[in-house]
Amino acid sequence: MSRKLLLLAIFLVLLFYLHLLLLWGGALQKLCLKEVLSIGSLENDALFQWVGIASDSSCNIYVTDTMDYSLKKFDARGNLLKKTGNKGQGPGEFLAPRYLGISDQFLYVTDQFKPEIQVFDKNLNYKRSIFVFMPVSDLKILSDDKIAVTTISMTKAGRIIIVNAKGKVKRELVYSDKKLPLLMDMVSFDFDSEGNLYIAYNYQDKIEKFDSEGKKLWSKKLLKIKEIKKEKIASFELPTRLVYKDVALDSSDNLYILGGSYSKNPSCDVYVLSPEGQLLRILTLPDTSHCIYIDSQNYLYSRANEGVTLKKFKMISQDN
Repeated sequence: MSRKLLLLAIFLVLLFYLHLLLLWGGALQKLCLKEVLSIGSLENDALFQWVGIASDSSCNIYVTDTMDYSLKKFDARGNLLKKTGNKGQGPGEFLAPRYLGISDQFLYVTDQFKPEIQVFDKNLNYKRSIFVFMPVSDLKILSDDKIAVTTISMTKAGRIIIVNAKGKVKRELVYSDKKLPLLMDMVSFDFDSEGNLYIAYNYQDKIEKFDSEGKKLWSKKLLKIKEIKKEKIASFELPTRLVYKDVALDSSDNLYILGGSYSKNPSCDVYVLSPEGQLLRILTLPDTSHCIYIDSQNYLYSRANEGVTLKKFKMISQDN
């Protein structure tokens, strides 16, 4: 091989690896998870089975505990400050508390069996209820007068509904152009600081980003799943294995997606995408989780011991 051809070959190889580096957005950078806090264990009753989580600017941690029918507040060291709620259908009571959202003033709690969002102050005092037309399947608080929810619909295409403080629908963001079979258009979602919408389909290998006007910016498939497994339940053929379980955004608007049953490490692998949709890295949680949460200081929270334990992690770059 001549010297010119050899130099050309080396140049093409270097160009190829540069292309990969740009494509994966620094995929060689690694993150490790350092546990900084653990709340609840098999030896105590701090938590029975927590589901929803939120934190405030003082690093207090709020959780819904579905087996205890309660909303709980812990300080930054994991000490229980207050607990409210019991089993029932009245104001401030729960049948199956689920998702939890937070604003500067209030906490917003959904219930699996109630078509409403209960509102509490930061001291866990019940304030009011916001009635919606169906039980909520996901929730994000944009402001105290702008609450984003998804519900399961038998007739309408996939959409995120924005309601005000009184439950009046102010806007609908349609993310699916046609009505899909039952459950197939269910998503987990979040909004960044510019109003862009990120969604991960729970039963499809699909992650998408929309701008604040509803225009689709990109769509990704991470797992290359050829067929979603379904089972016949009553008169419906339904998916029974989750592809993606939850999403969260950090302060740089990087997107974190918790994988489900199809991931290499089921319910442990967390896929980290840049705002442009490039896969940056894959984190693996030490235990299976139903959700992930990232606070304003970029600490990551997840589940352990099947909901008895809440873990808080610091994400550390191994390149530093």
